[in-house]
Amino acid sequence: MRSQTYKTRIGEEILRCLEEHKDKALSVQDICEWLAAQNTETNITTVYRQLDKLVDAKQVITHSGSNGKKILFQYIAQNEECLNHLHIQCTGCSKIVHLDCHESSDFTKHIQAEHGITLDFGKTVIYGLCADCAAAK
Repeated sequence: MRSQTYKTRIGEEILRCLEEHKDKALSVQDICEWLAAQNTETNITTVYRQLDKLVDAKQVITHSGSNGKKILFQYIAQNEECLNHLHIQCTGCSKIVHLDCHESSDFTKHIQAEHGITLDFGKTVIYGLCADCAAAK
């Protein structure tokens, strides 16, 4: 059995891709295209396997795509604060906005107190258009 600190070149390249795009949620296809542009040969199974390890290590969180049909990955680098607030994902460009403000905190406290629901911030995403994508429409 391999230790959790075991690293591969492909795993490090995937992590580098996610780090470079830390303000976006990327699909496996996005990651594979980035790897191909870096002349890094791999296969989709290996990419999924490495992403699972990064999620387990709390370096990456997952979101569902706005259509609910694909999983998107976001780099958080063991930033526990990222697991304590909501995120908004732009449906146009996949940009991620961190809602770590007082109003968002009050909203999530309301949901728990009034509705009895504890949110999983690593999986809870609000969807909308960022200002840039809205202006482009």
